[in-house]
Amino acid sequence: MTELNNLPEAGDGGSPVGDASVDAVLARLDNLQALPVEQHAEAYSALHDALLDALNEDNPSAAGDA
Repeated sequence: MTELNNLPEAGDGGSPVGDASVDAVLARLDNLQALPVEQHAEAYSALHDALLDALNEDNPSAAGDA
């Protein structure tokens, strides 16, 4: 049986993805542990919406994007 206890600690920040808007939203995950469990769904929904906004920004990041 596979152990599930070898997962990274919650709130460890993870690795930045390289997009400042997305990294800022993902950093908000660090605050999740401080919330009561009954507020997690609302927090995840807000994070999802913020990620969609960040990913849909009209801001080409690579040369040749237009």
